[in-house]
Amino acid sequence: MYLSVQLAARRLGVSPHTIRRWTASGFLPCTRTAGGHRRIKQEDIDELSHLIGGRNHLAARLARERELETLVATAIAVSSQLDVTALLREVAKQMTTLLDAHLCVISDYDPATRRVAVRAEYDDVGNRHQDTMTYTLSQFPMARRAIEDHESITINVSDPHADPAEVAIMRRDGDKCLLILPMVHQGQSIGLIEVLDHQRERKFGRQEMRLANAVAAQAAVAVHNATVFAQLTRSDKDVLALRHAIETISAGYATLHDQTTVAAVLQAAAEVAARALGAISCVASCCGESAGASGLRPGDQAAQSGTAHVIVSSAPCRDGEVALTLTLGGDAGDGQAELLGLIATMAAGAIASGRS
Repeated sequence: MYLSVQLAARRLGVSPHTIRRWTASGFLPCTRTAGGHRRIKQEDIDELSHLIGGRNHLAARLARERELETLVATAIAVSSQLDVTALLREVAKQMTTLLDAHLCVISDYDPATRRVAVRAEYDDVGNRHQDTMTYTLSQFPMARRAIEDHESITINVSDPHADPAEVAIMRRDGDKCLLILPMVHQGQSIGLIEVLDHQRERKFGRQEMRLANAVAAQAAVAVHNATVFAQLTRSDKDVLALRHAIETISAGYATLHDQTTVAAVLQAAAEVAARALGAISCVASCCGESAGASGLRPGDQAAQSGTAHVIVSSAPCRDGEVALTLTLGGDAGDGQAELLGLIATMAAGAIASGRS
């Protein structure tokens, strides 16, 4: 049986505005009629009524204050983070603390490929674990249900009806209970939050689920905002980097054509490319000759991404080609491959001009 907002408010001894606020935050689950009116399950109201002491206004007020304090504190902690890494750590901390769990895994969902990719995995003391798992929804029915139906799902390892693929991973990792929460932003699933307990099987209460779903909803908005902010920040940095690169390449054009040997042109091209594109190094080769240059100046440090990225570009020249191999300390930015190709073409033109 479903109750209207007004009837639910009377049952709990609170105002209809409070009921609407609770449903909007995810604290009190609700559905909507075809006309958009909220409807709340009677058992949710009955449980909440029991927890806050029926119509006892003092008990109700104290219970609301505790719940709202939890939600407000979580909202402030999560929404104040614009750095994606710090945000994911905070979401994991809030979830493991709230549910007294041992691990929290946060994943992205790509609707175009229907793939889920683990983005971060943190234990209950804030240590990050390396996990690069990527899977399709067809591999894990419970994850698919959470994504497609926006439904929170609890899986216990001894449940004979649980998804065998999910249970196999739980047994492998020593997990007893898994709670899957969808992250939904503007009606679309953007990822999953998975909370794991290593020691016990669980049956989460309605109150725990209300809070967990509310935190997942807050996390979805915060992750979306942080991702957009990171894209805008990177976009601004890319524009500045491209301006610097174009200016450096333009200034290097005359230098390339001033050289009198193939070796000197290759050296100049390597220097221009490394400096313009902020590379760790660049190697230029043509007709059996090669030269190299570093883009780092004294006191500079290479980007600490953990992996070097290489871009290769070439341009035809005489009986061969000019090849430039650029080593970056991080991912290639927009337009860098094209600019490297432009430098290779400039070097080939300088060699072919006959002055070298």
